[in-house]
Amino acid sequence: MDFVILAGGLGSRFVKEGYECPKPLVPLFGKPMIGVLINTLMKCGAEHIYVGANARMQMLLDYLEELRGEGLPVITRPIITDNSYCTLKAASEGIEGKFIAMTCDAIFPTDEFRKYVECVNNSPADVALMGLTRFVEDESPLYARVTEDGEVIDYRYGGAPFEEGVIVSAGLYGLSGGIMNVIPELGLEPESLSDFQRLLAVATPVKVRPFEFSIAFDVDNTRDRLHAESFLGGA
Repeated sequence: MDFVILAGGLGSRFVKEGYECPKPLVPLFGKPMIGVLINTLMKCGAEHIYVGANARMQMLLDYLEELRGEGLPVITRPIITDNSYCTLKAASEGIEGKFIAMTCDAIFPTDEFRKYVECVNNSPADVALMGLTRFVEDESPLYARVTEDGEVIDYRYGGAPFEEGVIVSAGLYGLSGGIMNVIPELGLEPESLSDFQRLLAVATPVKVRPFEFSIAFDVDNTRDRLHAESFLGGA
């Protein structure tokens, strides 16, 4: 399985808290969080790990090169953009088959993720298998609208959840090169990763299916970092 890590942002909340290193290098148990994630992906059968990295973050680029020098299958795709969808697009360029994308600060149960990898591998080529969770921690989550027969038909950023129930994006995206090509073929231009998910569900022929995680969250500040260490330490 190929994996894509999105690390093109600025990590502004950590900057405001006084961290001098780029967000992907903020430590979990003394190791850069992106390194912790890459280690998990290796345990889950990673063949290639493509990283859409902020080209302005030389410390991050150097760290990824060190991992590559250690023999890890890390392929860095430097990019400068404020559009998270563009980071996904650049990082996944050239991948023809299936892959799973996630942000560099994604936290999730490893055993559930292994099942997710298997499900993505076994899903039809025209199905996007998107990670969802009923664990809501983000102040402005991306709510999903899921039908009774198990199809994601809409997303809503922030505000109130859909009447079908409270379930949100887990920040894990089971995609393929073919699915990524659908968006530009239709002339669509997502403004963000959230917009990409919404357009995929409402404006394309792609079937969007859910894979539910018991818990999943991202690490945006020191409180989240400590939560992540507590969660991973007990995993």
